[in-house]
Amino acid sequence: MSTSTNRDTDDRDRALRALLVDTVERTPRRPRRWRATTIAGAVVCVLGGAAAGGAITAAASPDPAAVEAQSRAATVVGGVGPSYLRVVGTPVGRIGSSDETISVGPAPARADTFTWVATCRTGRGEVTERRPGAAASTVSCTAGSTVSGTYPSSEVAGHRIRLAVAGDLGWTLSYGWLRTPPLPGASAAQDQATEDGVVTRSEYLAAFDRLQGCMTARGESLGRIPRSSLFVAPTAHDAYVFDWCSASEWSAVDTLWQDEHPAPASDDGSWGSQPYDPASDPRYAG
Repeated sequence: MSTSTNRDTDDRDRALRALLVDTVERTPRRPRRWRATTIAGAVVCVLGGAAAGGAITAAASPDPAAVEAQSRAATVVGGVGPSYLRVVGTPVGRIGSSDETISVGPAPARADTFTWVATCRTGRGEVTERRPGAAASTVSCTAGSTVSGTYPSSEVAGHRIRLAVAGDLGWTLSYGWLRTPPLPGASAAQDQATEDGVVTRSEYLAAFDRLQGCMTARGESLGRIPRSSLFVAPTAHDAYVFDWCSASEWSAVDTLWQDEHPAPASDDGSWGSQPYDPASDPRYAG
């Protein structure tokens, strides 16, 4: 593979990683990041691949719940993230109630994203994920609650994942592969803003201006977005155009800015909407 091809691949991976931001989807939902277009990331478990063992029961007379889980799997997987993601292959839907170890197989041709959705059907308990290279993560789950995760294929393909269940929890799992239309790497301007590992307020707003310009050039508009709050939260009707422009001009800058201004433990969800005060932020106010 040529150096140019490697560079293109690295740029694409960076763009995709910037868009796949860690979140938890539960009932009720409370987003961690002030980003209009996000895809849920690694929190509880990763499920996928061709081989699986453990908690799933296969009977001569299929359980109606298991039949329904499989019949809805493509709909559930296809409903994760932006509407422009396309399902690749045949997603799997299963039911279970105990621990499971899953081997994530190689990504199918043209698939670049793996996703899972776990819905707690009955009981109450905790779900703990253990996978190579990551700290164990535990989340409580009750009937009706949902957790989900989406990853670049480079992070999960070929890995074995341990899903441990504590309590009397019964769950439905849907998982499979998705294809993302091509997204660009970060522009030279975005790279320059993030190369020193620090994003200032002026760099943050300049990136937002470039995002707006990119959207306008493609016939879309962000509308009137307030710029005075701590976090600027753009929204758009065309998710693909927004994500394309975000990968090019905005997402890496936005991620770094939000990392520089973490919400306190007492946040009630309004942290990002507070007016920005440069006097209280001397390190990043420039």
